[in-house]
Amino acid sequence: MKEKYLASALAGLAFFGIVSSASAGHRHLAEEYADRVHRERQERLQEEARSARMREQAEMRRRAEEEQARRMAAERDDAEPGEDDEEDWEDEIPADEGRKREQAAARAEEDEKKQEQERARVEEERLRIEREQEAAAREKERQAAEAAAREQERQAAEAAAREKERQAAEAKAREAEQKAAEEEACRIEEEKRQIASGTTAEGAEGTGEGLLRRLMRRAKEKIDGAAAAADSAKPALHAAEPLPMKLLSAETINTGGTLILSDSPEYLKRPGILYTDVVKGDARVFYYHLNDTSKKLKVAVVLESVGGQYAVVRVTRRAVADPDQTYTKVGKDIQQEFFSDDRQTERLYIAPEERKLLLEKPDKTVVLPGKLASGMADFTASAPVRVTVLCYPTGRDPLQYVEDAEILPADEHRLRGTFVGMDRILRVEKYDPDEDGVACVILADGVRDKYSEGVDATDGSLVTNVGNYGVLYRLEAYSRQKTRFFMSPMGGWFAGVVRVEAGMGGTKLFSVPEGTLAFGEKSVHPPFDENGVTTLLPSVDLSPLGDYRAKPPVFFEMSPPGASNLPVLFILAPEDIKLTEGAS
Repeated sequence: MKEKYLASALAGLAFFGIVSSASAGHRHLAEEYADRVHRERQERLQEEARSARMREQAEMRRRAEEEQARRMAAERDDAEPGEDDEEDWEDEIPADEGRKREQAAARAEEDEKKQEQERARVEEERLRIEREQEAAAREKERQAAEAAAREQERQAAEAAAREKERQAAEAKAREAEQKAAEEEACRIEEEKRQIASGTTAEGAEGTGEGLLRRLMRRAKEKIDGAAAAADSAKPALHAAEPLPMKLLSAETINTGGTLILSDSPEYLKRPGILYTDVVKGDARVFYYHLNDTSKKLKVAVVLESVGGQYAVVRVTRRAVADPDQTYTKVGKDIQQEFFSDDRQTERLYIAPEERKLLLEKPDKTVVLPGKLASGMADFTASAPVRVTVLCYPTGRDPLQYVEDAEILPADEHRLRGTFVGMDRILRVEKYDPDEDGVACVILADGVRDKYSEGVDATDGSLVTNVGNYGVLYRLEAYSRQKTRFFMSPMGGWFAGVVRVEAGMGGTKLFSVPEGTLAFGEKSVHPPFDENGVTTLLPSVDLSPLGDYRAKPPVFFEMSPPGASNLPVLFILAPEDIKLTEGAS
């Protein structure tokens, strides 16, 4: 009897061990469930529950069969009892069998309760995980919405700040113009008074042309100049009718040396170092700053040999605009001079720790309050040189002033830094006027044509050249037939220059636009659809860049001009495109 009870107890312990193993398996499934998608996890959990129930039922059957076999074996062992025990054994059989059946039934009921409890626990765990995931998803959506709202507020604040700066600059420019007009009126009034009194030096000495004659000549020159400008101005070109325009893909290759960009702070509040970094090899510097003080200032680019080496700097291209209150004029003048074929190479020999000016003109040019100063130059340095863009008071030596000048902090736009790859080649896919019709390539939109990424060497922060200012673009266009090329702004006023190389046709410089300073204020291009197609509207301004045959390929060079709005479209069209002239 003891052996039978012991066997039953062992069987029960083994059964409970299986139940415990099944419970651990379910917990493991619940933990894995949290890492999978809700639907897949639910289906797998249901399948595991069904499998567990089938295994448990099979195990119970097996245990029952083993128990039955043990009972039968025990009965066979006890089939021949001793004479003394025969009567007692016969009396114990019914009671023993009843107890076994009751114990088996109790264990089965208890096992069923445990299985039901385990299933309930697994289901509760599944529901808990679902609730946590839903709560996490809602929290993530809430955080994303808050981040989007903060970004919109930041952009709105930046736009408001830029608009405020623009309005302030315009107000200051109007004030300066009014002051200049008042001074001119006073001067003219004084000259008239002197003429009336006959006390002018020119009138007394009888030399020169005389004030009255000079005033008449100046008035005539102004009238003649205005008439000449009106005669030379060409009306903008427009498509005669709405035309579908396809977006062409272009292979982008960033090449060239290092770009030093200095456009932050854009509005100068006090003298100081605007940007500085060390370069070697091919490099380009581009600066763009407005005198927002009440005093006269100067801007210069200082080179200093560092590292104890003798540096030879060869300047290959340069452009410095006269400071002006018309910002688009300054940007266009820089382009006109920089892309001109009238280039003179200059060499600078800089001893260790010695300083020299990269450009002489800025040091000789005074930037009056409210006026914009800008310059651009390409050079090659044989040894490391420190390039420093400096704003300093008139009457000071920039080579000495730079020693103790403070580095001015960047403004909120942070448009300054050092960028590797100062040139960008765009190889336009082969264009077929018959198949493609009107097509285009987008420049400097930040999406299809990415903005350059660099580092602000003054604080080590990462910066983005929004607009790719200072980058020289070289577009290679291949066409199967004669093609007409145009440029059209997408973001508003644009004033620039494009240099074209057309094989045997030589090179030509195109003013964009021709005959007037800027264009594109009202040009609106509809967005491209999912197939990369938009509509060229008759209201859009077009600036022609010439008509060219297919072979050899045509090369177009340009750089985003300062003060102009981007992006801009480079448009290719069939030779027979119908155009109209006039205001948009």
